[in-house]
Amino acid sequence: VLARVPGPTVPAVSPKTGSEMLRSFNSMKRHPAVMAQYLRERVPPQLLACLFSRAPIEADDLGTLLGALKSNLGDAGAGFTCENGADYLRALLKTAGAETQLSMLSSIEKAIIEEVLSGLPAGTASTKALRQALRCALG
Repeated sequence: VLARVPGPTVPAVSPKTGSEMLRSFNSMKRHPAVMAQYLRERVPPQLLACLFSRAPIEADDLGTLLGALKSNLGDAGAGFTCENGADYLRALLKTAGAETQLSMLSSIEKAIIEEVLSGLPAGTASTKALRQALRCALG
């Protein structure tokens, strides 16, 4: 009989650097629900922008982050809305090299961004501004 190995737990504190956040992400790669919880509870959008204000988040790590966003959107019990997702997208646009990194996303990762955008109110100025900024960045 195989004993079930418990998955990683969400760290008790928020990351202080981008590399610390990515190290936590890497430890949670096989546990998307834990990674989504970590993003939701320990990495608010404002912190995300600060963590990558000097050094860019690499495209593959950005894809992992978008996967965690998608997991949060799919978890009805998490209370995570498309507006929360939009806050993360706005934060990503403030990171170093954002346009370059966003342009290198796969079509599946770009579809996650579209999913967030499709859940936002269409007529608001903030939604229009976000769509415009992402359109420029995604190409």
